[in-house]
Amino acid sequence: MVNEMIGKRPLIIGVITIVAFYIVSNILSNLDAALVGFLIVGIVVGFMVGKDIKKGAVNGAIFGLIGGIIVSIILLLMYTLSGYGAYLGLVLPNILISLVLYVIIGAIGAVIGTQIIAELETTMKDID
Repeated sequence: MVNEMIGKRPLIIGVITIVAFYIVSNILSNLDAALVGFLIVGIVVGFMVGKDIKKGAVNGAIFGLIGGIIVSIILLLMYTLSGYGAYLGLVLPNILISLVLYVIIGAIGAVIGTQIIAELETTMKDID
């Protein structure tokens, strides 16, 4: 039953997309647009998963956890390479709070994505 709930392809595509988005947004603008990225990619993951809200929320949370861990590791590496290694103990609680937010935002985005696909299918049935 768990294997039916988890869509591997949407998760892989979502994690790759959020890591690429995070790296490019940090390099080009030096701004942390991770929350917006997690919401947008969460919507895409939910859209790919289908119209079941529970399945979308589970996949969005898993996407948020995996993507959040990778993004947090990248952030820790950037801090260390920038010379802030001595301050990691002070920043670590904020990074953990961000990780929790990534999971929540990913799940919310996926639920929105599942509702979009459900509404599109309903509209397409009405048109036919």
